[in-house]
Order: sequence, then C-alpha cells, then structure tokens
Amino acid sequence: MQLFQGLAISGSIFIGKVKILQTLEFQITQKKIYSDQISAELQKLNDSIKLFEQDISIRLQQPETTQINKDILNTHLLIATDIEIYKILEKAISKDLMSAPQAVFSAFEQIISNFKQMDNNYFAQRADDYKDVAHGLLKLLLGIQDEEITFRADDIVFMPEITPSQVSSFAQKGMKAYCTESGSYVSHSSILTRALGLTALVAGENLISNLSEGDIAILDSEQNRIIINPDSKLISDYKSKQNNLNEKDLFLQSLLKLPAITRNNINIALKANIEYQSELKHVLDNNCDGIGLFRTEFLYLNRQTLPDEAEQTGVYSEILSGLHGLPVTFRTFDLGGDKLSHLIPSPREENPNLGLRGIRFSLQKLPLFKTQIRAILKASVHGKANIMFPMIIGVEDFLQAKAIVAECSGELEKEGIEFDRHIPLGVMIETPSAALCSAQLAQVCDFFSIGTNDLVQYTLAVDRNNANVAPYFLQHHPAVLTLIKQTITSAKQAGIPVSVCGEMASELMYAPLLVGLGIDELSVNPMQTLPVKAVIRNCDEQLFNLIDSFDFNTGLANIEHLLKETLKPYYTIQS
Repeated sequence: MQLFQGLAISGSIFIGKVKILQTLEFQITQKKIYSDQISAELQKLNDSIKLFEQDISIRLQQPETTQINKDILNTHLLIATDIEIYKILEKAISKDLMSAPQAVFSAFEQIISNFKQMDNNYFAQRADDYKDVAHGLLKLLLGIQDEEITFRADDIVFMPEITPSQVSSFAQKGMKAYCTESGSYVSHSSILTRALGLTALVAGENLISNLSEGDIAILDSEQNRIIINPDSKLISDYKSKQNNLNEKDLFLQSLLKLPAITRNNINIALKANIEYQSELKHVLDNNCDGIGLFRTEFLYLNRQTLPDEAEQTGVYSEILSGLHGLPVTFRTFDLGGDKLSHLIPSPREENPNLGLRGIRFSLQKLPLFKTQIRAILKASVHGKANIMFPMIIGVEDFLQAKAIVAECSGELEKEGIEFDRHIPLGVMIETPSAALCSAQLAQVCDFFSIGTNDLVQYTLAVDRNNANVAPYFLQHHPAVLTLIKQTITSAKQAGIPVSVCGEMASELMYAPLLVGLGIDELSVNPMQTLPVKAVIRNCDEQLFNLIDSFDFNTGLANIEHLLKETLKPYYTIQS
C-alpha cells in the first residue's frame, strides 16, 4: 500500500482503478522559416484563431453548456483574440522567422511561465486557461484530432495536469474522479470540477511514476490523501464510510427548506460568497438567505477592456433580480495585492499585500471607483443591495468612501435615475486596526463583515499563500479571536448586524464558536450551506453560556481543547 498526501479540490470519497493519461506533447519543428514563407505562416495563424473562435461560438450556443462553462469559454475567447498576444505571435513569425506552430508554442510557454512565477497569486492560478488556448491552437495548426477516450464507471484518471476543456470533455465521457500532480483550488479547472460534482485531488510531483494502470486507488478528499493498492480491510472500511456519507447527504438534503435557527431560537442568516454570475444557481439550489459577499474584482480580470458602467449595471442587476428580493452585499473591487489587472496601470510594490489595495486602490482610481458605485446604485432598484468597502483601517477610510457614494447619488439624482437612496454601507473588518477601531466604525456604518482570511494574515504576520509558514496561519489564535469578539461586541452595542465572510465561516469546527460569540450571519461557500446549517441547528443555550464565559486569552492549548473536544458534539454531523 502507498499513501500520498494531496490537496482536495472537490468531492468526498471515491474508490476505483487507476487510468493514466499523459499530457499531450507537441512535436514542434525548431527550424526557421524563409522570408517568403512569412505570409503563409501568418495566414495559418489567422485561420487557426478563426477556427478556434468558431468552435467556441458553437459550444457557447449548445443547450447543454452550463453557465460556468460559458464563463470559462468566454475567458478562452478573450485570450485567443487578445491583441497583445497576437502582436507577440506576429513578431515571432515576421521577425524571428518561426513557423506558426512554433510561434504559438514559444509565446504561450513564455506567458504561462511568467504567470506561474508571478507574486500575483490570481494570475498564477489562471495559467491553465492559457495552456488550454495554446493546446487548442496547436491542435488546429498541426491537424491533431482529439484522442477517443472512454471511461468506466470506476476509473480514476491520473494526469500530470488537467485543463478546463479536458475536465468538461472527460466528464461528458463518463469520468467521475481524477487526480493531478499540479493544480490549485481556485483555478478554472477546479471551479468547473466542483460545478460538475466530480471528486478530485492535487497530489504533488512524482505521483504517476509510482502507479501502474489498473491499480486500486482511493481518493479521500476529506482527509486530503490518495491511497494506492489498499488492503481488503481498508477498502471495506472506506466502503462503509461511503455509505455513511450517503446517509449524511440524505440528512443534509432534509434540511434544505428548514431555517438556520439554533435550538434556543436564535436565527442566523446563512448566506453565500460568490464571484461569478454562474454561481447564482448554487445559491438558489442551496436555499441561501442571500449573498453575503459578491467579489466584484473578478469583473476586471482576464479581459481586454475594463467593464463600463452599463456592463456592470447589467451584471449587478442580474444578480439582484435572480435572488428575488434576497439581499446581496457587493464588495467594491478589492484590486491590488495579489489581484491586479493589466488594464490598470499600477506601480510595482515590494510588499503588495501591505500596499495599494482595497479601498486605498479605489480612492486613487476615482473614475473607476465612481463607475462601479454608480452601477451598483443604478442596479439597486432590482433588489436589496448593500455596498461593502474592503481594506478599511479606520473611520477616515470609511467616510471618504461614503462621500464618494453621496457624490454618485447626487449625480444620479440630477440625471433623474432611480436608485435606492437608503442603500446600507458596510465595512470589511479584515485589518487589526479596523477591529480595534470597531466601536468608532460602528457609529458611522450600517453593518460589519469580518474577513477572517486577511484578518488572520495581518494579525499574525503570516502570508496565507505561503506554504512555508502554513503552520502559523491559525484562525483560532487568541489574538484573532480577541479581535473577532471585540468587533462583535462593538456591533451589538451600536445595534448593527455583523457577519463572518472569510473561510472560517465555512469550516464546521469554527461554526459553533462563531455562533456562540454572537454572530448574526455566516456567509459561506454555497456548497457548505447545508453542513453549516446542520451545525447551527445543533447549537443550544449551553453553547452560548460556555462561549460567553470562556477566556480567549487563556492560551492556544486551551482554545484548541475547546474546539477539538468541548465543541466537537456541536459540529459533528450525524444523520
């Protein structure tokens, strides 16, 4: 038996047989072309781009193409028609005398390499989209037909890496589970994997060299591990786990129409975090109480032009209309840090997470900021909209942002455009200073939302994307919990609602702790709605009394005992 640790992308437990697929290797001639061949090679390039566009257009119109697939296809279309990329390809052919296939291979390899080396985590995770486009163009240029692959019901595909188009194609052919050597949780491949309900893990390098076709494998997404050739007892144990999980799923489905209410009758609003319109379906399917965080910055990334006021108004209106009156909290664009758009000139920063990001970025890019605020205000007539500002460090930041909203409101008034004149304005509590100033902030804003991902990062001086310091990223560190408790107390005293929208809200171990601290709302990954609801419905008066009397300065060991032992009955889901 072999055991490999991995990163869970989607699913729970899958038992099956190893099916090894290799990444497509292209045989590219490295010989230079002659000058009289330039025109012909440029024509080949243009023809391949045109055919690529036509293929995407056809797939976009197919009724079985889901919205999330359409979003990814549109991203690929933008990459294939990017004028800056075309200039690189044209120069490679005209000046460097490369053939069309060589130009595509060389240019995209360089682009992908640059993205993977970027400090900008967002673009590094999007490299597979560029690889997908490069593969599509190269197959057209080299006349390569897709290999006919079939999958048995118990096949587990093992590959070095997988692209979004492969995820979609393989799923249509019957693939239910896969494991790759490289990948990330937030790549388009992973987003599509979760949307399709597949089981998948990323296992790190040198996995496939240790496998043989037909080996028995267990993918355990709950424990983040891959087991190869387990003994019969372990297989039997995992089959029992599968049965228990199926029973748990049935129990969770029974909660779908029930409210998120504790045993002592305290209602907790259970909302969703989303970043794409296509995720609206998951919000509705899981009967969420609204959207607690809509990440608007993704409208600005992976595109050729910035979204104008009309486009943004359309997107925000669609989200609000689709929720039929349920509230939507729009976080203004959180650009800067690890999320930069090549369309917005920005200085290079030595430490971008401590630099020009969030509200700081917005206030320095006022035309962009005002365009977004006007769009949200105009869309607000279609539902119940809230506006939330990221990276606030104190009252002054919030008042500057509030003044921009007032300015935009005045403009719309003069133009005779209808909007919600009483739209709530809130603050992301994600810096220690915001938490420490929460009493003052609560006097001037309408709601708080605690962004635990950054709050932990800034409180503990730990880069949350750096694997070298991962053990130091402790969401339950006494300092973090003290800041959360102080924020909740400030909100309660001022009579404003407070939510948690960071990853901490989606983790079952922390849910009873947050509820016991007095949180009004949890905003989670839509797929975690039912498990978190089960925990909320398990909370009782005893939990509130326990948390109320607990000293969060008691030390890390005592807090961990509280979470792992005392609170365990509250977050252990039993059907």
